[in-house]
Amino acid sequence: MTRVLLTGFGPFPGTPDNASAWLVASLAASSRAGTEVHAEVLPTEWTAVSHHAPRLLASVAPRVVLHFGVNPRANAFRIERFAHNATMARIDAAGAVPESPCIVAVGAERLSTAVDAGELSRHLTARGLRATPSGCAGRYLCNYLYYLSLDWAARHPAPCTVAFVHIPPRPAHGGPFSEYDLIRGGEEILSYMIATANADTEVIASVAP
Repeated sequence: MTRVLLTGFGPFPGTPDNASAWLVASLAASSRAGTEVHAEVLPTEWTAVSHHAPRLLASVAPRVVLHFGVNPRANAFRIERFAHNATMARIDAAGAVPESPCIVAVGAERLSTAVDAGELSRHLTARGLRATPSGCAGRYLCNYLYYLSLDWAARHPAPCTVAFVHIPPRPAHGGPFSEYDLIRGGEEILSYMIATANADTEVIASVAP
């Protein structure tokens, strides 16, 4: 059984309808053989994420972590390659700003996903879904959550694959994809990550003493 943690975000200033919350709810409604999906929509709040994310990761102990967030200016699925140990003084949904300019006081400046963002982008593009690798997840709560998850996975004794994907808004808010294609893209990304994680697990098992 492959345990998956799937997250999106709630509304934040300037974005009252966060497409990632809708997408995560849609993906969680589908059943997948051999997969246990834990779906959460996190408040777009610095304090809530800092407290809730580590507890969620520890309680679920996932093999795959897939975070979605909305980028109002995106015109494609943006596969984020890195998370940076930095925040910006931007207010969250509760009107608060982060307490520190960094995320982890003694953490690395940048953490990378093990997912091949270029390959995943090509996988989506081949299925008629615009996608691109991205080198910067911003300095807002998307990057904040991504860094916390990558840091947790690096310290966790069992293998865990983490990725963050920015999606465009829903079509009612000017996004380029239909709702059907947003869900189709989300399904493709999730299936790709599960298949890759399972293949990696089989390789690890085959070389174990």
